Amino acid sequence: MPVPETGDALETLAASLARARGDHFFAALAAHLAGVLGASETMVCEAAANRRARTLAVWRGELAPNYEYDLEGTPCAKVQAGQALCVELAADAFPGAPQKHGGYFGMPLTANDGAVLGHLAAYSERRLVLSPSQRAICDVIANRAAAELRLVHVKRERALLRGQRRQLRAEIAAAHDVDNMLGVSPAHVRVMGEIRSAAQTTLNVLLRGEPGTGKELVARAIHTSSTRAAKPFVKFDCAALSIDADISALPQTLALAIGGTLFLDEVGVLSSDMQARLLAALPVAHGESGGHSVSVRIIAATNRDLYRKVREGEFHERLYDRLSMVAIDIPPLRARIEDIPLLIQAVVHKRARRLGRRVQTVDPQSLSELSNYAWPGNNRELENLVERALVMQDAPVLKITTDFLGTTAPAERAALIAAAGDPAATTRAALAGPVDFDDTLSTGLHVVQRDHILRVLDATHWVIEGSHGAALKLGLKPATLRHRMKKLGISRAANAGASVSPT
Repeated sequence: MPVPETGDALETLAASLARARGDHFFAALAAHLAGVLGASETMVCEAAANRRARTLAVWRGELAPNYEYDLEGTPCAKVQAGQALCVELAADAFPGAPQKHGGYFGMPLTANDGAVLGHLAAYSERRLVLSPSQRAICDVIANRAAAELRLVHVKRERALLRGQRRQLRAEIAAAHDVDNMLGVSPAHVRVMGEIRSAAQTTLNVLLRGEPGTGKELVARAIHTSSTRAAKPFVKFDCAALSIDADISALPQTLALAIGGTLFLDEVGVLSSDMQARLLAALPVAHGESGGHSVSVRIIAATNRDLYRKVREGEFHERLYDRLSMVAIDIPPLRARIEDIPLLIQAVVHKRARRLGRRVQTVDPQSLSELSNYAWPGNNRELENLVERALVMQDAPVLKITTDFLGTTAPAERAALIAAAGDPAATTRAALAGPVDFDDTLSTGLHVVQRDHILRVLDATHWVIEGSHGAALKLGLKPATLRHRMKKLGISRAANAGASVSPT
């Protein structure tokens, strides 16, 4: 392959790099390196953990897929240690697929302080002997690659810092909510005691409870009461993970949570494949081998009966064991009747000023009525209801009734209360246990839930997310609502023109 003259090669390289951006920049460097040396394969690599290298660009006459490889047994190991190298190779010594005998050339890519960030590598079927002009052009390519790689590292560090700042702002914003975990009921007192006990350990925690019961709030309370309080609390939404089927974001999330707590929200929705991939990505548990040795505490949350799913083969047993070293059951709001007036007044105090309302007190009759409501959406539904009442009224005495639930008719609310059970007549022990909201047939809520969800969907024109979406009106997360719709056989196509059960 003819080698271009030095001046022409530098001019072509400069023109090409002026147009290149992002990943194409490294691809352009690899292509020019191949042209300068007459090489059949070239690579631009960055250093990875555990004496490994990761390619940023691979050129084999055209751009090839990137990969990661072990440096051991390859000439790249010496180059990554800081030594420029031009040798004749034995078979299969070149990284990647086994090659025939041939020539190898490698150059380290260094930072300003001399640290090796990565390397260039080239392979040719013939022995490589570089002329002074070829070596000079390779030096230019190596310097440009090193400068770009330094910039990539700076961008990554800035992204990590931005993530940490966002996380810190979220923690500061959530601190008041943690401080306002109000309640006098036996169920609430029990949970607060379990929070204190869990905070004194470093064991992973599994939080079980219905949607809207405040599982994330409990997770934050455990974190802020523990020795990890000064470190980050990072949330990872497993519901979004199950939809995207992509776990690549978890390592970066783990990096944000080092020394602190990683909160895995809605872990029960994961498919079997995603469960296995999550297990492989999680930090090593006490007494286990393999995995990632990272100082991160895991707190997971679910509204499903994971133990039953393990018995039925629907949830990975080892993942369950890893997550449930300590288990805490979060009671539904209907098991905390004594706390409802306190919670309502706390929400009024928090939201009234923001909405420009001067509320002196809450109507006692409203508090009495709301204490007898079933609260199928739990704490989230309570907050939404109070905020709607504040928006719709501007009076010193705030009246809050379930009419502010919007699309929920009085007869429908009565059906929900009957289906959920009369709080006054049901024992607190029964109500305080976890409820699997997937198990609607045994709870007797399936017909009422289906009709209720259909009415709200019709009223919102089947918009699920946003300030006017069905999820907000139902007091549910969008992912939870979609899962509930699938469980109850609700789809827009299947229910077009269909009517719900009469009330």
